[in-house]
Amino acid sequence: MFDRAMAAVVATAAAAAAVVMIVFALGFALYALIEPNVGAAAAAAIVALSAALFVAVFALITAYRKRRHEREAAIAQAQLMDDLPMGLGEIVRERPLVTLAVTALGALLAARHPTLMRDLIHIAARFRR
Repeated sequence: MFDRAMAAVVATAAAAAAVVMIVFALGFALYALIEPNVGAAAAAAIVALSAALFVAVFALITAYRKRRHEREAAIAQAQLMDDLPMGLGEIVRERPLVTLAVTALGALLAARHPTLMRDLIHIAARFRR
């Protein structure tokens, strides 16, 4: 197991090193390409600007994906709350402290009397059918 973990660490480190080398090589290639036309200082500034733009675009894409994931999770949560039987979703939304108290009471009752809770769940399951 330790060998697999070390192999994963080595592979990750090698991939990261390869990416760093690629980024440096692209930076030097861009610099060498535009340096004869605009001069050393301007070429360095253009390389830095292109790197900053790349990072900004990557950050925007990542933020967009995160927002989309959060939006999908919120929609799923809302649908789950609406699908609760007997309007429990509205009770949970309107009275969160009462819901917390009922949940704590149920947990205490389940810890003290597990067979009673099993029987109550069995009775409730009959009504759902």
